[in-house]
Amino acid sequence: MKTNKLLTLAVGSFLVLALILSTLMTACAAKPEAETPVATPGKAEFTWTLQSAYPWGDLSMDRLPKFAARVAELSEGRLKIDCYPGGSIVPVDDTLRALGKGVFQVTTSSGGYWEGYIPVGSIEEGLPFLYRGFGTLEQLDAIMASGLTDLYREVYAEQNAYYVGHFSYDAYPCIMSKVPIHTLDDWKGVKIRAYGPWADFLDRLGASTTWMPGAELYMAMKLGTIDVATYDCFGPIGFKLYEVMDYLILPPFADHAISNMLVNMDAWNSLPDDLKTVFSDAYLEYYHETYDAYHEHWASDINQAAALGYEVITLPDSDVAKMREIAAQQWNDYAEKDEYCAEAIKLAKAFYGIS
Repeated sequence: MKTNKLLTLAVGSFLVLALILSTLMTACAAKPEAETPVATPGKAEFTWTLQSAYPWGDLSMDRLPKFAARVAELSEGRLKIDCYPGGSIVPVDDTLRALGKGVFQVTTSSGGYWEGYIPVGSIEEGLPFLYRGFGTLEQLDAIMASGLTDLYREVYAEQNAYYVGHFSYDAYPCIMSKVPIHTLDDWKGVKIRAYGPWADFLDRLGASTTWMPGAELYMAMKLGTIDVATYDCFGPIGFKLYEVMDYLILPPFADHAISNMLVNMDAWNSLPDDLKTVFSDAYLEYYHETYDAYHEHWASDINQAAALGYEVITLPDSDVAKMREIAAQQWNDYAEKDEYCAEAIKLAKAFYGIS
């Protein structure tokens, strides 16, 4: 009897041990369930704020949340960006200075906004007929790579900002008018919203220019505060300016006007190299996708004119030739503003083989 009890205990112990071993082996062999990527423990995490110079409704602003989501995805949650439109934190005119002081860490803006204290900003944004190659980014990227990007980085570094890079609005400006403009003489006395180099160019054509944020254009045209608005090609449909405009005036003054993406220099330097790469890769995706969307809008602005209730007017070739002559003089005048402007125009002329 005693022997049977011992045998029973031994068998029972063996079965328990076998069950434990089987459970452990199964646990080791099982594949873990897929999990949402989270920040790696021990690696620094960053939360940044972005204030654009542009309002909601502007195509480049509207696409920034997708850019921020892409940064978060590529960084596995280690770099997060909260996006705000122009004027949310500081007035649009104060955007660059606030960025330099670290009020926020990122902005998308236009160099022409700061021409009062950074003259080369107007050249960066694009003097008339400076950036060429409608419908493609190849020539724009080539001229920027010829030395202009390095120059702009040097300039913005003085404002404690890192120049990540440019992106294109496509052809600029989209000229939305309540009055017909059939010849260059028709510009004389016209009240028009423009800024930076485009305002200077229109002043040379005899127009009366003023500046206001893009968010104010609809009411300004509706109330007659201005006769003409200049904006990127998103304006007619995106801002519903087709409701208050009667004419779209062609051609634009340049095949490209560029905006920029800037990061506070201290914030940029605080990022580890892998997150700098993540940010730069997401910026490049944003750049190409945004440009493609702008280019599609140009086609819509022209092809849907009749349906939306405005007329397309194209200036004659002889007037366009005169515009190019005026632009050539403008280039030379801007080259005299300071050493950075002189270098920018020198690089541009060398790229195009202009003496």
